[in-house]
Amino acid sequence: MSVTIDEHLLAYAQAEVDAGRAKSVSAVINAALAARAEADQAADAAVMAAVEAVRADPARSARVERMTAHLLNRRGGGSVAVDV
Repeated sequence: MSVTIDEHLLAYAQAEVDAGRAKSVSAVINAALAARAEADQAADAAVMAAVEAVRADPARSARVERMTAHLLNRRGGGSVAVDV
């Protein structure tokens, strides 16, 4: 496998190795990907919990729709369809 890493990120990874905080550049990359995967999984779980909360309490659905409309309005429009 071959990957391309931005120079500043490679420099950071090498600095971690040079400082003794990582065994190798590969270890730094693996740790970063593991942290990203964990964060993504936590975010997915939070979204699913919110969806379940809305399903359990329809009043929350109306509140979520109002909040979404408000946020989209502040960002300049757009629409989001959420099937709950």
